[in-house]
Amino acid sequence: MSPPPLPLCALAWTPDLAAALAKASAALGRLDARICASSWAPAWRLRASWAGYAAALRLQAFAVDEIDSILHACGLQLAGRPRLETAADPFAALTPWQARLSEKGGRHWREDLPFTFDPPQGWAEAPALVRALTLLDAWVRNDKTIAPWLTFPVMLARMGLTNRPLPCLVLGDPGQRFALGPRPALLKRLLKQLRRAADEGLVRLDRLEDHARRTAAAIARERRPGLLADLGRLTLAQPCLAARTLAPLLGLTISGAGKLLERATRLGLLVETSGRATWRSYLARDVALTLGLIAPPLGRPAISAPPSPALAPVLAAFDAEMAALDARLARLGVSSEGPSSEDTDLSP
Repeated sequence: MSPPPLPLCALAWTPDLAAALAKASAALGRLDARICASSWAPAWRLRASWAGYAAALRLQAFAVDEIDSILHACGLQLAGRPRLETAADPFAALTPWQARLSEKGGRHWREDLPFTFDPPQGWAEAPALVRALTLLDAWVRNDKTIAPWLTFPVMLARMGLTNRPLPCLVLGDPGQRFALGPRPALLKRLLKQLRRAADEGLVRLDRLEDHARRTAAAIARERRPGLLADLGRLTLAQPCLAARTLAPLLGLTISGAGKLLERATRLGLLVETSGRATWRSYLARDVALTLGLIAPPLGRPAISAPPSPALAPVLAAFDAEMAALDARLARLGVSSEGPSSEDTDLSP
């Protein structure tokens, strides 16, 4: 029987490994900070969970793309895309995993481990991110199910590397289950995967925020927006839509839902993906960009529109009132940052 592979936390450090660790740690920190501060974190987590689950299925040798996870969650089938033909349900673990991702801090990383884990050589001195990858490496050799791949984002949060689980950080190498290949090369490969996943997560967040801004601006320009605002909110949780699925959600007829979807498409909020004249299907713009169904914009980002000319007199009047107030306070010996303790009377 061959000896157990050398733990990842016990590898000798080289300049390449140190650089990969630094880049992966920086990318992870940037993504976590942005998600913590973003108003669109719930919608991002939902989209990221579909991408992460598809990545886990591919590690389990399923021929699945991200669009398949989205279609399963939204209950649609895109024209021209073959259905998944499998004996088992590959998406059986998706809903329980999404529920687990909503957990907050408080649980130790050792909880729920389905095997006995003794900290290996070099564990105490290893960086926290390398410890997490070491745990993943040991887990996938003890558990042949999809669970280890899906649990890695949760482990990162439990180890204090992220504030909450980031579902897009599902990564790994199928060869880990058989300890194939040199160990330093594996660690470097995993660190690069983590950096790419974190960078892509930031791009997804930028696209989602841009989609939300576009939707709000388009609705504000419409004299009679109707149900556009409801449709915009719905695309955050269900980015793949068709008239037959939208109609019961908004209390419309199928014909009315189709007209609303066509209107949103003309405004640039949705992208029609089927190319058919009837029974069309639509995707939110940010998801269509991520899936490569539309080309990303080229060149520099567009400059934001200047403020409305009607706003200039209002701002000028406000500035004049504030200047007069500051002068009045100065005559009374009161600072504009707050009243003094000696004189708080503002009467003329």
